[in-house]
Amino acid sequence: MIYNLGSNSAINRFKMLHSEIIQYYQCIEFDLRRIYSAMSSEDFFDSMDELSDKNWGVILNRLEDLDYSDDDPFFSEEEYEQLDKMRTRRNYWCHQCYLDFIYIQDNWKLESKLQSITKRLEKEHNQAYRLHRKMQEIYLDYFTE
Repeated sequence: MIYNLGSNSAINRFKMLHSEIIQYYQCIEFDLRRIYSAMSSEDFFDSMDELSDKNWGVILNRLEDLDYSDDDPFFSEEEYEQLDKMRTRRNYWCHQCYLDFIYIQDNWKLESKLQSITKRLEKEHNQAYRLHRKMQEIYLDYFTE
């Protein structure tokens, strides 16, 4: 075995939280597309198709420009900053987090690092969940009949 994944309960908790946070990030990104598409004067479905291959950063910038174009934004500057910070954190959870502990050979160091990363994940998981719910509520409240 190349690496030891620590205790079953620790890695299982990490994997569960990690799976959920990725789900929330995917939903947030999709909701950004839906909100932008609903706000734009273009056809909703054409806009969704056009954004299908755009990443979170591109979508967020377009949404912010459109949102502030009428001087009556849905999201505050602070909320846009939070969304951008979350985009950066999402990149860590998608591309780096496992590499920060998976190759540690010393069991004690691995467990310690896994606990530290899991604690951070729990905090960010809860933040992502709240934002995910808020994005869905905004879409449902303002853009559906």
